[in-house]
Amino acid sequence: MADAPVETPPKKPLETVTPTPSGVTLGAAASPEQLANIGRVASELVKDGDTVGLGSGRAALSFVRELGTRVKDGLTIVGVPTSIKTADLATELGIPLATLETVESIDIAVDGADEVAPGMALIKGGGGNMLREKIVESIAKRLVILVGEEKVVPHLGTNFPVFVEVVEFGRATVERALKGLGATEVTQRMRDGAAFLTDDGNPYLHAVFPVAILEDPLTLDTQLRAIPGVVGTGIFVGMATEVFIAKLDGSVEHRTA
Repeated sequence: MADAPVETPPKKPLETVTPTPSGVTLGAAASPEQLANIGRVASELVKDGDTVGLGSGRAALSFVRELGTRVKDGLTIVGVPTSIKTADLATELGIPLATLETVESIDIAVDGADEVAPGMALIKGGGGNMLREKIVESIAKRLVILVGEEKVVPHLGTNFPVFVEVVEFGRATVERALKGLGATEVTQRMRDGAAFLTDDGNPYLHAVFPVAILEDPLTLDTQLRAIPGVVGTGIFVGMATEVFIAKLDGSVEHRTA
């Protein structure tokens, strides 16, 4: 179900950007001003006393900055970060943090996504933090996704591969298994000439699957997670409760599940 667009002042149009951390170059992306706008909208959803999941990536960090302003103004919350970078920013802004050792449930989590398909199926993980994001967001009562219009796609796999976090010992075995499930291309993410490692010290694979396979993302995710050596995937199905979209014309569209 789609709600009426949220009334917002005009913003700058989407801007051309350099490649994302995953190496994918999109023709346009939401400007910092637009991300700050939807971050502000999302921050207003947080209530006094909430435990808040703090996502990773451009859109999520815009939310964290806006939330930091509200905390400075007297809002009392506790944040659970999904990456070291997010934790560092939250600490800098004075947002109190907790860990999963003390937090059993989260009232609201706010994060970005690389792709949002019909039914709010998501591909996440372009920034390299999907495992921690999925763990935190799995215990959230409400998961709010913030994206620019360029991230809304007709089907998963339109612009991004499926991201798969693995343990190094089993990486080669996982690569072969991914191809056995129908992946047409499997590559390892590199950074500055070396293997990219997540905050948990694990390598990252990019798996390109045909559209026909991604039409059933839940089944594919189940198959991927059953491969020994896989510790997480970037397929998020049945988790998002709503999406705020920064539109090309500067407005914000709100979609609910």
